[in-house]
Amino acid sequence: MICAVSAGTPEDVPGAAQRAWHDLEAAIPPQGRKAYGYWDPQALEYRACYSLQEGDEHETSGLERAVLPGGRYRRARLKGDDVYAKIGPAFDALAEATAIEEGRPWLEFYRRHDEVDVLVPIRT
Repeated sequence: MICAVSAGTPEDVPGAAQRAWHDLEAAIPPQGRKAYGYWDPQALEYRACYSLQEGDEHETSGLERAVLPGGRYRRARLKGDDVYAKIGPAFDALAEATAIEEGRPWLEFYRRHDEVDVLVPIRT
């Protein structure tokens, strides 16, 4: 994956996400790519990511290469025109109902412009 990174605090995840997506979309058009976002609680960073395609040169674009952390996650699928406004509340609801594994990132998978999966790491 190729990612734009924005530092932040847990209280400013939406702001860090907005900055990272802005930087990623300015460097690479999103058409035809899988899109992921995640908050890394250990590094205090939000990463906006696209799947790699042949010819991507992340070194010259100022972007970083990354691998999504594996493990078990609990998922909620969000749909609708207001899907982005639902992300924060969906994470809150999943966190209340799940034994979270601390230190692993919380993921977003942007399936379509109106469909997003949010995932929280499950403690094993």
